[in-house]
Amino acid sequence: MDFQKLVDVYEELENTPSGNKMREILSEFFKKVPKEDLPTLTYLTLGQISSDYEGVVLGMAEKTALKAISIAGGVDSSKVRRLIKEKGDAGLVAEEIIKHKSQTLIPLKKLTMHDLFNGLHKIAEASGSGSQDVRINTLASMLQRSSSKGAKYLVRIALGTLRMGVGDMTVLDSLAIAFTGEKKNKEFLERAFNICPDVGVIAELIANKGLKGVDNVEIKVGRPIKMMMGQRVKELEEVQKKIPGPLTIEAKYDGERIQAHKDSKGKINLFSRRLDNITKQFPDLVEYLDKAIQQKEFIVEGEVVAVDKEGHNLPFQVLMQRRRKYDVEEYVKKIPIHFNVFDLLYLNGKSYLHEAYYKRADKLESIVHKNKEVKLTERIITEDLEEVDAFFHKMLDEGYEGIFIKSRAEDSEYQAGVRGWNWIKWKKEYVKEMVDTFDLVIVGAFYGKGKRHGVYGALLCASYNESEDTFETVCKLGTGLTDEVLEDLPKKLKKYQVPKKTARLSIKKEMTPDVWFSPNIVVEVLAAEITKSPFHTCAGGLALRFPRFLQFRENKKAEQSNTSKELRDLFEK
Repeated sequence: MDFQKLVDVYEELENTPSGNKMREILSEFFKKVPKEDLPTLTYLTLGQISSDYEGVVLGMAEKTALKAISIAGGVDSSKVRRLIKEKGDAGLVAEEIIKHKSQTLIPLKKLTMHDLFNGLHKIAEASGSGSQDVRINTLASMLQRSSSKGAKYLVRIALGTLRMGVGDMTVLDSLAIAFTGEKKNKEFLERAFNICPDVGVIAELIANKGLKGVDNVEIKVGRPIKMMMGQRVKELEEVQKKIPGPLTIEAKYDGERIQAHKDSKGKINLFSRRLDNITKQFPDLVEYLDKAIQQKEFIVEGEVVAVDKEGHNLPFQVLMQRRRKYDVEEYVKKIPIHFNVFDLLYLNGKSYLHEAYYKRADKLESIVHKNKEVKLTERIITEDLEEVDAFFHKMLDEGYEGIFIKSRAEDSEYQAGVRGWNWIKWKKEYVKEMVDTFDLVIVGAFYGKGKRHGVYGALLCASYNESEDTFETVCKLGTGLTDEVLEDLPKKLKKYQVPKKTARLSIKKEMTPDVWFSPNIVVEVLAAEITKSPFHTCAGGLALRFPRFLQFRENKKAEQSNTSKELRDLFEK
């Protein structure tokens, strides 16, 4: 299939302000394309060349892309440098250069989807001596075979800046409409996607085997499962209403949640909450798990924490220094870790997703050979709230974030990708004057005044509306942004800047920012209360009062931010 057909769809999507119209465009497109091309097209629609968990990163720098544009267009690099200063978008530079390139005497073969996909993978896989030339020449060759519009989108894909406003749920909606005729059937695709978070696989199944094929998706070791999340309550007394009967109370650590997979060949892979493969960043954890869980195959979840020489837990910010490409061995020695295991999802050919939590916990305890580095989370079993509260304060005294309260009922299965009532989190912020901390998505920015002249003075943040697959504004965030953070913001956010509102953003004109961003960066925000607001769209008009920036949540995707429904439920309580 000719790449230009996808380019035409990109053009429509980029100029579509409506999320429903986007789904209409994509579903019609998916129905018409060859079924063998569908998985590739779903990745490219998201500006990717594989699923997140596969860890395929194009890794192309803007400077490298500009060199390729210069070669493809047969123009001096100085002209390309001048244009990037004018336009601020390498995609627009490519469009301009290719539009005016001199006509070659030998017509070049048009770029196909197959050629594009292979070329992008070649760029991603290039390494070592000469890899820079491979990247430049491969991109230049594809640009020469593209239209001017195609060149624009090709460069944006290569740089990871496609920013069409299309998300995973948009693609699943469109696949449901295309192959079942009804958007409501997305729930079956989403359920499968929670176990198999790969749009290419889901697309192939729905196109070739229908809903029955999607319904039969199974766990595959080495492919992450979307992680279950916990609900929240405003008062501890609500726990007994939400989860009657005996409870398991576990420590909530200030670390990073990891899903660890060991396959039948003995290979261990580690996945973050974002489903990124972070195995190379924790080689010591791979070694610890291999010794602690001596089973043929497993999938377990736990929290990795940084520790000092005495084994005391260190803050999350210290652990984040371990998330690096280089000097890994140095930081393994500099920042040691412990892994606290809390759940079992799969063991030696058997799925434990639909087993009750207490059965998963019992089986987990029987297979973990506890040692200094790997152990089960600290926990108690009780249905007495006074004991829960006492354990909670004990955890705070030991420097933990709080506790997780988990159901031991027969139906307490692992709800992949769901924020359900089988788990409740109770954090230290809940018992302070402040309501809570919220994970929100940056969707815009306002230029600063006075001391903040020349930088962003405030950020526009949004919650996620799961049912509509939209982002709804909930606050302007200016407090808590240090001079260092403010200075770094334009650079951090540049990749996600878009010229206009994305189709998945719900906003009122009173909140129109100076700069728009596609929903990608998540921040943790502390607020005094949730209040009604005529200016924000969260849950029909809710806002956070006195919001304060705490930190960036780089371990979360935009769709993993707090939902509008959560804020509404808290407000109503």
